[in-house]
Amino acid sequence: MSQDTEPGRDPDPVAERRETTCALRDGTRLRTVLLVPHGSGPWPALLTRHPYDAARDEHEGMLDVRRLVAAGYLVALQDVRGRFGSEGVFDPCAQEVADGADAVAWLAALPECTGAVGMWGASYASDTQFSALLGGAPALRAIAPAMTPTMSALDGFRFRGGVPEIGSTLAWTHYAIAPDLIARIESAREREAERKRWEATERAIGSGEAFRAGALSACPDAEAIVVWGLDRLREPLGSARHRAGKIVDRIDAIDVPVFLIGGWFDVFLGSTLEIYRRLLRRAKDTGGPAPRLLIGPWTHDDMSGRTAGVDFGPGASAGDLGGSGDLTAQHVRWFDAALRAGPADVPPVRVFLMGSNRWIELEEFPPRGTRTLELYLGAGGSLAAEPAGSGERRLTSDPASPVPTCGGAVLLFAPFEAGPADQAAVEARCDVVSWRTVPLAEELTVMGAVRAVVRLTTTGTDADVVVRLCDEHPDGSSRVIADGVQRGSARLVDPVTGLGDRLPVEPDQEQEFAVDLWSTAHTFLPGHRVRVDIAPSSSPRWDVGRNVFEPAGAMRAGAMEAPTVAEYTIHHGAAHPSRLILQVVTAAPQ
Repeated sequence: MSQDTEPGRDPDPVAERRETTCALRDGTRLRTVLLVPHGSGPWPALLTRHPYDAARDEHEGMLDVRRLVAAGYLVALQDVRGRFGSEGVFDPCAQEVADGADAVAWLAALPECTGAVGMWGASYASDTQFSALLGGAPALRAIAPAMTPTMSALDGFRFRGGVPEIGSTLAWTHYAIAPDLIARIESAREREAERKRWEATERAIGSGEAFRAGALSACPDAEAIVVWGLDRLREPLGSARHRAGKIVDRIDAIDVPVFLIGGWFDVFLGSTLEIYRRLLRRAKDTGGPAPRLLIGPWTHDDMSGRTAGVDFGPGASAGDLGGSGDLTAQHVRWFDAALRAGPADVPPVRVFLMGSNRWIELEEFPPRGTRTLELYLGAGGSLAAEPAGSGERRLTSDPASPVPTCGGAVLLFAPFEAGPADQAAVEARCDVVSWRTVPLAEELTVMGAVRAVVRLTTTGTDADVVVRLCDEHPDGSSRVIADGVQRGSARLVDPVTGLGDRLPVEPDQEQEFAVDLWSTAHTFLPGHRVRVDIAPSSSPRWDVGRNVFEPAGAMRAGAMEAPTVAEYTIHHGAAHPSRLILQVVTAAPQ
């Protein structure tokens, strides 16, 4: 008896597994695994494209692809150009516009396909979805991008608040991309040389040398893809290279239904929500398709609902979703509605409310009826709804001893884990200052944007301000909920478009730093405190600031000044209203 017909086992929904090639307009051939359903067809097709060995998605992908086939979809798993089984040279992001459009057209023209295509996938596999639309893909009728950096390279992808995302750039280029690129080198001598450069990068990451202050101005003996990534971090914020494959200027090209999936501790949460906001605004203005949004208590690569020592409960996982059908079922319902005119019986927005640890359904996010709550930094480390006395707090920003990254919305390497990590050890440092409310008498639910305004003077000509929103529990633990950073010299630069001038900070002159902590959905329970931490750095997540202004082109020209120690003074009180700004709801939706 075959395995497929054992008693108690469902028959394999895949009638045929076909490994084939998709020929692009320049003749490059991309390895594609086709999973064909039983029956005569044709079927609508679902496609995912990424650089991580797409064949692995047969057994360990974000979705159960065999259930997609069982639902009556022709499924295609494709390695992008220059990766694993595909020909060509890998040019991240930029190549996917033309290649994506070609891949969709090829799939739609297969006799097994009805001509309608949907796409799904997370991270780079979300980039390829938007890129195909940018390239012109009329057969692409719906997309389901998860954990997506596609809005802009400047808001959590390569930069955040004008600060290079050096940690995630190293993590991605060195660990996720370099090994296969090295294995593809035909010359044994050059392959061995590149392997040794990989080992040099590994040593630099292990020792911390790779992300010390000033590391971006060095010329590392690193493998080619790492050099490529660091070169992008040296590019000016307004560089055209940062727009390659991004939709920052092309939101008009996204004219199909979009199902966005995100995580509260995902490094690309800001991009995911910005796409949602812009698509929702356009839908209201033009009557086009409104986006659907699903956000869980997840990190970039972990959707279990358990991270950084916190378990949000079994219903928090992508495999449960509070009993509403797992993530695969959600996708099937979405594509059935978008590609087959099935019933659209799912809520427009479903988000996990942390603290209360339950899913809530909304018409939009943030929900209508939110109000703004401003909590002012005050004397004695108080945080209250009214300014409480004028004063100041001081800290020393020493680039040689940066504050270590601890949790948050990160994409890093061990031992730096994403999620609501306890900040107690970090908060004990003398270069981290904190403010907190009194213990809450009743629940406080934040549902929407989180921002901070910090009035600061520094002895340097530049400064980085890192702000964390934390939930301080009665037992003294302090869990990070949201965080952000702003470099003073980029305070006039739009964080999405990169438009605006970089200017030095005037030493010993009070400056206002507006720090975007993105958004959250979190209930602070009675007895808990709302806590704000301010620090000058978070390494290896963000490039360690040197407290000196770098004119445009100085990094590439090698004309960098040495890092210097600077003294920060954070001002507070009615005349210097440093504050936390929260969107809150009077009563959390049920």
